Amino acid sequence: MTTDSPTTSGHVTIVFTSDWGVSTGVGQAGRTHSTIERCGDDPVVRGTVITGVLREQAMLAAKALDGPEEKSPKKWTNFTLWLFGQDPNSEPGSTPHPRHVLFSDATPASKIPIHDTVSLSIDPQTGIARNQFLRFTERAAAGVLTGTFTLIDEAGAEPSDPATIKAARFLLGVAGLMVRGIGSGRSGGDGECTVLVTNHEVEARAGQSTSNIVAFASSCAQELRTSLKKLAQSLKPGVVSALPAPQRSTQHQVGTIDGSAAQHSGGHHLILDLTLNSPIVSYEVPFSNEIRSLDFLRGTVLLPWLHRLVSSKKQAENEAVITNAVTGGHLLVSDALPVISDTEGLPVPLTLKTDKTLPSDSLITLYGDSPENKGKIPVRGGYVFFAPKEGDSEEPGTKTQGWYGKPPLRGRQTTAINHETGAASKGQLVLVEALPEGMSMRAHVWMSDELWEAASVSALLGTTREARLGSRKLTGTFGSATCMLREETATERESRSRFGNAGIAQPIGDASKSANGTAPGEGTPASSDDQTVSLWFASDVIACSAGLGAGGTVDDLIRAFKREGIIVEAVGTPSLRHRRVDSWSPADNGPRASRLAIQAGSVIQVRVSEEDRAKLLKLAPFGVGELTAQGYGRFVVAHPLLNIQSIEVTKAKLKHFVCKEAPEGGEDQ
Repeated sequence: MTTDSPTTSGHVTIVFTSDWGVSTGVGQAGRTHSTIERCGDDPVVRGTVITGVLREQAMLAAKALDGPEEKSPKKWTNFTLWLFGQDPNSEPGSTPHPRHVLFSDATPASKIPIHDTVSLSIDPQTGIARNQFLRFTERAAAGVLTGTFTLIDEAGAEPSDPATIKAARFLLGVAGLMVRGIGSGRSGGDGECTVLVTNHEVEARAGQSTSNIVAFASSCAQELRTSLKKLAQSLKPGVVSALPAPQRSTQHQVGTIDGSAAQHSGGHHLILDLTLNSPIVSYEVPFSNEIRSLDFLRGTVLLPWLHRLVSSKKQAENEAVITNAVTGGHLLVSDALPVISDTEGLPVPLTLKTDKTLPSDSLITLYGDSPENKGKIPVRGGYVFFAPKEGDSEEPGTKTQGWYGKPPLRGRQTTAINHETGAASKGQLVLVEALPEGMSMRAHVWMSDELWEAASVSALLGTTREARLGSRKLTGTFGSATCMLREETATERESRSRFGNAGIAQPIGDASKSANGTAPGEGTPASSDDQTVSLWFASDVIACSAGLGAGGTVDDLIRAFKREGIIVEAVGTPSLRHRRVDSWSPADNGPRASRLAIQAGSVIQVRVSEEDRAKLLKLAPFGVGELTAQGYGRFVVAHPLLNIQSIEVTKAKLKHFVCKEAPEGGEDQ
């Protein structure tokens, strides 16, 4: 093992010298009472488990390094809290601190066999073995597992302070050597291990016997101790006194740029392409013991990462522009929606219908909302990928090729944690849903000319970067995505400019029928210059009520447009659904008040003048209502899909979402 300068990332090697296993808390009926965590067919130690055992030992090491409380300040203890985040022994309701170290799952360096062990079940009432009651538990054999760790700063980037990197590397190395066991059954001798936190991967040979593994772990631990001694000598007292400590989070101060907000005219429209390297949890309102996930990524998740990205180019003369980019209206991002074969999906409009009994093959027919399509059921979820082929007409009533469906969420069941004891809760499980690994998504970004020049954004384009997104992103199992910010192509620019232009504006008094089968001008006198257009909301809309309440009615939506200087009048019966939106406040360390949003896919017909229709087209990419910088309020004006009689689409499956090239037509490969 070589002794190189510490880096911001490294390897975690776990050498098990006895049977071991991290229990899932569930079993298999008729076979095993307790199964262990697996990654495919191999046993695994989750990143959350590694974080817990290293944090526990790091706190003990920090207290020993600080010495008696009355003689020295708690420099190492405060640094440990800064490194690992929330103190597990803190009082309930205390302010959490962001974590600055991430651990990946540790997977076997070579094949590790799994076997069953037999023991007696203990009666909890008497404390003795139950009569004629055996217990079968999965165990993994001795072996070597490898994972990684990464140091980050508050912005999610690598820290640049050499003293901080050295101190973190030293503390993690010491904490690893203090770990004596991992997993369940430690009181019975299972899970004995040596944990090595090093700069470089520790070479592990396959096919070693248990005695050889013990000798291997001992020699590696001795080399690591020598390396840590040299590193400790380089940590001068002045360096230790300058170590970072956790700071109490404060409420963000809202400001503007030079007293004025950015204007939507001009600016730069960019595309953010995402590929999920691991499952990502897009937070939705939990239900019972189920952590649910949305089937898209909110702009709320993407906006902080984008802001940190442009802040990496921050200079003293441009600091105000970049710091207040969001509050000043200089940076907006849409939701990230699924992509199939380079075609971006849109939440299926609620005016479309389908057959009551879906066909068993790969083709589905979607019907428009017209009197001819009676006896159908409304479509209430999923995405439609409208992809006309070359030569196809976009006139209503024609059949064009596309896809319909929603990405299947991936579920993982784990044992719930008791926050008072820090241990697993007895008999309590939690199911975590997440967007699948390998999925392609796309979001739209707009930034003002001031921000473009201040942050030198052109230098950030075309480069892939890893981002940690969504809930549970610091567990090592969820949240990794590869992101690339780029300029939109000519085709994408044309498609964006056609949002509304491709539709057929129906003047009042025209004999043609609207999509819901009613004459647009019936029963309502209007100017001959007025037009009736359909608005299809591509994201959730937060429209406050007149009393700043929950809102979400048609009247609330009309008032939101009026605040933007656009006068619209609702026509016919709107197709609206609502969604509850909850979020968490890091500043207050508690949940924010629930919001009621108009759900994406809702459709409303409005009567507008020719001048206001042009304003609608300009406003559509930026959104209406509240929190538009976070992706809320986006809509499409008079999309041709709203006027179709029927369209035949392919039923989208998992392989379509995770592959860049989707099969053409209705072929189900």
